[in-house]
Amino acid sequence: MNLRRRRRQGFTLIELLVVISIIGILVGLLLPAINSAREAGRRAQCQSNMRNVVLAIIGYTTNKNVYPPAGTFCEDALTNVGGTGVTTGGQAPPDVTTSVINHWIPGGDGARGTPMYSWVVPILPYLDSQELYDQWTMFAPVTTKTGTTYQGVSYLDQGQAFGTAPFNLAVLTAGQASNNKIGETAIGVLRCPDDNTVQINQGNLSYVVNGGFALWHANPRGWVGSNVDGGGTPSGVNTWSTQPLATNPLATVGIMQKLGVMFLESTFPTGNITRVPWNVRQTLSSVSDGNSSTILLSENVLAGVSTGTPYSVNYQTNWACPLPTFAMFMGSTSVCGTGATATKGVDCTAGTLTAVGDTDGVGWALANSPNTFENINGGGIFTIEGSYPFSNSSHPGGLNMGFCDGAVRFVTNTIDGTVYSKMITPAGSKLPAYAKQLPLSQDAFAQ
Repeated sequence: MNLRRRRRQGFTLIELLVVISIIGILVGLLLPAINSAREAGRRAQCQSNMRNVVLAIIGYTTNKNVYPPAGTFCEDALTNVGGTGVTTGGQAPPDVTTSVINHWIPGGDGARGTPMYSWVVPILPYLDSQELYDQWTMFAPVTTKTGTTYQGVSYLDQGQAFGTAPFNLAVLTAGQASNNKIGETAIGVLRCPDDNTVQINQGNLSYVVNGGFALWHANPRGWVGSNVDGGGTPSGVNTWSTQPLATNPLATVGIMQKLGVMFLESTFPTGNITRVPWNVRQTLSSVSDGNSSTILLSENVLAGVSTGTPYSVNYQTNWACPLPTFAMFMGSTSVCGTGATATKGVDCTAGTLTAVGDTDGVGWALANSPNTFENINGGGIFTIEGSYPFSNSSHPGGLNMGFCDGAVRFVTNTIDGTVYSKMITPAGSKLPAYAKQLPLSQDAFAQ
C-alpha cells in the first residue's frame, strides 16, 4: 500500500524573507507619497489660516479706509516732531532720529519709549476675537520687562513715559487680564502647522506684514545678512531720497511709503494731540500697482514667541509684539548695491535701481539672491527669533504669501528677484526715475 504524501503547511524561511522584502519595498515606495501628501495638507492648512488673516486685515482696511500700522510705539518728551508741541525746543523740521523707535531697532538699547502693540491687535475683531480686543488696554505696555509690578505682573518702566498718563498703572482695570496675558493667548489662525518654532500657549505668530525695504520707513535702516545663526545685523541708514534726511525727512518718508504696505508708527500719551509727522498708512486705493500683484502678508517662522533675544532688545515677544523683525518682513537692501555694513549705509539713488529702456535696474534682482543671505527661505537653519526679517518658512521649495486682494499663493524660493521686488512695492510705477519699476506681469509669479 502506497503511503499518502503529507501536505506541506506554512511557508519556508526563504519564502517569508521574500514576502517581507517585497512589503519593505512597497512601504519604501509609499512613504515619500505619504509624506508628500502630509506636507500638502499642512501647506493647505497654512494657506487657509493665512487667508483668514489677510481677509481680517482687508476687513479692517475696508472699514477704516487705511491699513493698520505694522507696530505702534509711544513717544516721550524728548521726541522732536518739529514746530510746536512735544519737542526739544520747537525746531523745524522734525527730527526722526529723536523718535523712540530708533531705540527699539535690533541693536538698540530700549532706553526710551514703550512698545505698545503689533498689527494683530487692531484686527482682533475681524479674527473672531472681539473679547480679546475689548480687554486690551491700548495705553499700557504690551509685555514684560524689569519694572514696576501691578497685579503680580512686571511692567516695562521707561522713565519719563512711565508713571504719567497713559502709562500709570491706574489705567489697568482690576481683575482684567494684562496685555501680556492676552498676547500669550493662542489664536489658531496666526500659526502655520509647519512652523517648527511653535511653543504651546505662548501666543505664536507665523505671519508677518509687508514693511517694504527698511526696518523703519522714516529712518530707513536695512539689514546685513549672514549665514551664521544670530549673525545678521541692521545696516546703516540707507539713502532712498535725493533730499537730505536731516533737513527734509518727509521726502524719504514719501519714497518709503511707495515701497511697502504697512509701517511702524508712534503716538503720544492720551491727552497730547501732537501729530507725528512721519506716520504714514496705505489705503486700498494707494496700492497703485494693483492689489492682486502686491504682497500683504508672508510667512516667517522666526517672528514668534521668545522670552527675549538680542533682536528684541531682550523684550518678551508674542503675536502682539510691535518690534520690526517680529512684526514685518522686508526686501533685501542689497538691491541698492554693495557696501551694506553695520556702520555704512547704501545710496539707493546711485543708479543700480534705474531702468534702462524696457529693462529694470540690475539691482532689483538682488532681492532674492542666495549670495546675500537675505533671500526667501534663506534663514531656514536659524533658530533665534527675530534674527531674519525676510520671508521664510519650513515648507520645501517655497512659502505662502497673501496678497492685497485676499488671494494666497505659494511662491517658490527661486522666483526672480526683480519680480519679487515688484511684488513687495505697491507703487513701484510711482517711484522717482532713479528707482522706478517697469510693469509686473502676473504670469511671472502666478502658479
